[in-house]
Amino acid sequence: MAKAERCHTDDLKITASDSTIGGDRDHSVTVTLLNKSGRTCAIGGYAGVNLNTTEGAVPATRRDQKPVWTTLKSGEPTYFGIFYRANDSGGTGARIKGLVVTPPDEKKSVELAWPGEGSLAVSDGSEPSVEIGPMGSAGQGGDNG
Repeated sequence: MAKAERCHTDDLKITASDSTIGGDRDHSVTVTLLNKSGRTCAIGGYAGVNLNTTEGAVPATRRDQKPVWTTLKSGEPTYFGIFYRANDSGGTGARIKGLVVTPPDEKKSVELAWPGEGSLAVSDGSEPSVEIGPMGSAGQGGDNG
């Protein structure tokens, strides 16, 4: 059986939705990557993620989770999670204007509307913390404690 070619940005329909569960300390957004290519392709590792904010681009850091590769038949999705601290301080924080996702090993990005909370918490003058899980994680295995 031949190994599937990796999924390219143009092979994927990429969407994002709020997936925060009430009571979680961290908020989350799930990014769905649906294979729309008409062929089987493989995807794995970590996507590149930037949140566009009023304070500039905020790059996401990778969670310490082992990435795995998934083979997607045409019409099949995979997911990964974005985890962040929402601004509940009453201050303005860093207002989120959008989301940029680059699939693993790709150079072409997709710009999406941000479905989560409107701003990130900013403390001590440091950058807001945004983390991502690997392909196929969709929030499972994260540390919310």
